Parts: sequence; structure tokens; C-alpha cells
Amino acid sequence: MATAFDPFRRTKPGVKPASVPLSSRVYIDRMDAGLTSVQGAQEIISMISSRRIVTKLILGHNELSDDGCIVLFKFLGSAVGRKYQIAEISLNSNSIGNRGLLAISEYLRGNKCLKELFLQNNRFTAEAATFASFTTALNTSHLELLSLTTNRSLSDSFVEVFLPILDSPHLREVHLSAIGLTPKAAPYLIAYLSSPQCRLHTLKCNGNALGFRAVKSIIRTIERHNFSLSTVELYSNYSVGPASSDNTSEEDDDEGTVDAWKASDAHIRRVLLRNTHLKRETAKEALQLLRYARPLLLSSAGHTASTRCSDCSCVEVPAAVTSAVASEPKHTLFPFRSLPTELQLYIMSFLAPTLSPAQRIRIYDYASSPATLHRAGLCLPGFPGRMTSPGCVLDPASMQFGMPSSGGCSGGKCAGSLNSVVCHKEQQQRTEWLTAVGCAAYDPHREGEVTV
Repeated sequence: MATAFDPFRRTKPGVKPASVPLSSRVYIDRMDAGLTSVQGAQEIISMISSRRIVTKLILGHNELSDDGCIVLFKFLGSAVGRKYQIAEISLNSNSIGNRGLLAISEYLRGNKCLKELFLQNNRFTAEAATFASFTTALNTSHLELLSLTTNRSLSDSFVEVFLPILDSPHLREVHLSAIGLTPKAAPYLIAYLSSPQCRLHTLKCNGNALGFRAVKSIIRTIERHNFSLSTVELYSNYSVGPASSDNTSEEDDDEGTVDAWKASDAHIRRVLLRNTHLKRETAKEALQLLRYARPLLLSSAGHTASTRCSDCSCVEVPAAVTSAVASEPKHTLFPFRSLPTELQLYIMSFLAPTLSPAQRIRIYDYASSPATLHRAGLCLPGFPGRMTSPGCVLDPASMQFGMPSSGGCSGGKCAGSLNSVVCHKEQQQRTEWLTAVGCAAYDPHREGEVTV
């Protein structure tokens, strides 16, 4: 019997409806949707409230303005709105001014979920009180990327307030392109980039009017004092006015020529390659030093590690097993632990010559503390209740297609442990550890006394 045609049916008879991608269920994309002021904000709030999970708000090229922005972020900062762990918000080209920025600041204060905030091409002005409040809130958040590109009304007055108080431990990327900077902003950029408060990996400052000498000074500062930056963009920074006669030198005679700018670009590329290489070596040596410092410095006396995993319901290691391991006969080895502590640490320092004394001591403190040990458990394939760890990638080479897999990580075979595919959870934990012990970047202070 033929199926009757239904004019209100979205798909043809017998055709399975198209599945909605999982990514589109957790983010709201209303770019260029004609959202206006409070009414537009209420429409967004309604969409958020109708979903259990929202991780992204893509709201660029609308007209929310200050009034809509205040309503939206008042909801996001409420008890109901805080339940949504939003990691990215894009509000570029929304005619938002300083009142809206203050509302964003309140939401940003102490926020541990938001990682990326895009505020390009709005109507912010360099009002000192507004940006002081915004920067203070930013310092307490876990924001990693901030974009203020093409807010042309900010100018030099903005960096004069923003950079001296910027001290966010989590901020890694800042976009300040086309915001009207001139050579007057260079001293503030130089002071920030050469300070320990700068933990950036990426700085984009294109399309301003810094001028050749200011750009050259910034590059020189990065070369001498900054080892964390791996991406810097300073394109299209030609000075729009006559160069100042102060502090002129023979090396500035070629200012503005194509060859001079090309040489400057080649110089910053070499500096960034150096930073990338030193960062990689620092991370590698830090992990290597931990691997050897842990068994050498960790005292087993009075310490009993937990035998149950924190993320599964696997069985505990039987007492007979642990006692057998403890009673294993000891071989005659060099009595390393009988040496003075200073000599032990000096010997281990040769495992990580790139690290500074301060970095090595932080690793020694971490390695010698029983509180930093992970919980151990007997997680074998086939035990019920053992599930794949969140964020852990299964190793494709270990998967038996067509057969049910038992045990975690495809029967205990994790991509990270086999070094075939990067395990995201392991990679994240490694990055967090490197940051915690101050080894996320090269430390040039390799000489001098270190206070323990």
C-alpha cells in the first residue's frame, strides 16, 4: 500500500531525517541574525534556556548595543546562567560601548569556564575606570584569548591603562590589531613584554601606526627579555606622521624602506624560532628530570599510596601483591641517597641543563612530595565498571573491529601510552603540570643564587 504524501512532512516518505551534528547542539550560532538591543538579547536567552548544554555563543554582526549586552550578561552571570559552562563568546560588530563592557567585566570576574572572548569592532572608548575594572576582572578569570581588534577609538590611552595592570596567569593570546596605536604606545608594550607578568604565546598588533623604530624596539625587547612568545604579528605599522627627532641614530636612516621592514620581519622570525626551540627543550627536560627525580628523592617511609583509582570502580590491588613487591630483594647499587642532598641535586641537574636553578628546584619539590603522587590501581581488561577515561583517545591500531571491547581505553590500550596518537587528557595534564612548575617557557635566569 502506497504511503500518502504529507505536505507538512520535512522529509520524503521512507527517508530517514538528517541527524543534527553534536557540535551544533552545544553552541548557538546567530551571526548576522538581525538581533537588536534587549529584544535580541531575550531571544538569545530563550535559546540558551531551551538547551541543557551550551559551550559557544557566536553572536557577531548584530546590534545588541549596550542595553542588549547588559541584559544578556546579567542572565549569564545569574545562578541559572552560570550552569552553562560557556567556553567561547563572540560579540564582534555589535555596537557595544563602555556600559556593555562593564557588564562583560562582571561576568568575567572569577570565571573559570570562559576561554575565548572576541570583542572586535565595537564602540569602546579608552575610559580609564572602565578598562581598569575590565582588566582587574580579566586577571581573576581563566580567559586564554582576548581579541579587541579594530576598536579604533581605544588608541594609546587604552594600553596606558590596560598593560600596566594586566597580570592574568592564564591569558595566552591577545589581539590588538587596528586599534589606533602610535609610537606613544611603544613604552607600555615594551614594559609589559619584558616583565614577568607577560605569559603570552601570541600577540597580534597589525594595522596600527607604531612606526619602524617602535617596532624595532619591540622586537629587540622580545629578543632580550621574552622567551614565551611564539607568534608575533606586527604587519602594516607604518608611521602616519613625521618621525620624531628624538633619539635618532644612523640605524634609523633607512626607516620606511621595504628592505628595512623585510629585515625586521626576518629578525622577529628568528627570535620566535629560538623561543619555540627553547620552549620545547625546556618541556622535554622538565619531564625527564621529574622521571628520575621522583624515585631518587621521594622517601617511601611512612607513605602508602592508595590502591584504588579515582575515576573507576576497579578492584583494589591485593595486599599480598603489595607485600610481595615490598619484600623484593634489593640489589647492591651505588648508595646515591647517602650522598649530601646538595650533591644529589647537583648530579641530577645534568639531566636538565636547559632549565634554570629555580625551575629545577620546583621540580625537586614536586618530585619529593608524596602528595603529588597519582592514585594507583589494578585496572585490567575485562573488569566490569572500568570505563574509558574522559578525553582519552583510543588507539586505532589496538581496536578489534566487529568485536565488543571490554576494559578502558580499548582494553587498556590508550593512544597516549602507545605513542601512536596523542591522548588529549594526558597532553592537557602535562601542559598543566609544566605551567604549575614554571616550565612552560624557557627561563633565562640560569645563574645566581636561588633561595629554597
